[in-house]
Amino acid sequence: MGESSIESPLDDVRSPLLKDLHPKVPLLSAPFAIQKNLSKHRYLLGNMVKRNLNQRYDKALLGYLWTLLEPALLALVYYVLFVIIADYEDQSYPMLILLGVIGWGLFARILNSTVSTLVSNAGMIKQSGFPLELYSASDSRTNLVISAISLLTVIPFMVYLNLQPSSHLWMLPVAMFMLYLSAWGVGLMVASANVVFPDVAHVFRFITRAGFFVSPIMWTYELLIERAGADSPYVDIAMLNPVVVPLTMMKHSVLGTIPDFATHHIVYAVAFPVVVYILGSMIFSATSRGVVKRL
Repeated sequence: MGESSIESPLDDVRSPLLKDLHPKVPLLSAPFAIQKNLSKHRYLLGNMVKRNLNQRYDKALLGYLWTLLEPALLALVYYVLFVIIADYEDQSYPMLILLGVIGWGLFARILNSTVSTLVSNAGMIKQSGFPLELYSASDSRTNLVISAISLLTVIPFMVYLNLQPSSHLWMLPVAMFMLYLSAWGVGLMVASANVVFPDVAHVFRFITRAGFFVSPIMWTYELLIERAGADSPYVDIAMLNPVVVPLTMMKHSVLGTIPDFATHHIVYAVAFPVVVYILGSMIFSATSRGVVKRL
């Protein structure tokens, strides 16, 4: 009896508060409402990104240099392993792996952080009236900044390989945006479910670890076509992986070439991030307001 007398007033006060802080959004307008909220709170969003970066590197001895040093050391390992030890004929192979790792890291970090966004920001959510999508957006943009800076480590490879920047470099930012939007959209689709079922975050961490090996990081799209054949159904299955086209675009943008994708694969790759963002924003807007009461 004492327990119910304590819980009831809290429930009565908390529910109206949550309704005021996180109002309902019409389902079809959810994608636009999220962008409107991010634009309205862009100053706060920028400060949250800065805070995330400071928290990540503030206590590190080398600070922000780690955004360059980490991929640079990784690139050195790939160079020693594949060029010096394995005597691999393709001198650009370590650079291509590095690009794949940076692109995949962007996708995996955004996906995992967005899946856990409501749980990991529970304290702030309970105490503030900020739009709920602000937390995942700040984490996603933080990872986008880190990955963009990491791309600077590719420059020494380009100099060594005598690769000149070409007009095909437009594929690099486009590919990174596709990875960013795809990961954020998928994460928004399941972020609310992770509040109710914490196993969701564990499942997605496993998926991103396993996905490293079935994505064109250590291998290339051209090798897939060569081994399986352009008309093989296995190619169509592999191309369902939404990162295949963006990662391949990143590699070709630096090489100064255009990848030879089938038209339906291009359509799928372009449509995927748009569709999952629309669905993700709708699902997140419809469910997040209710599940924050469980935090």
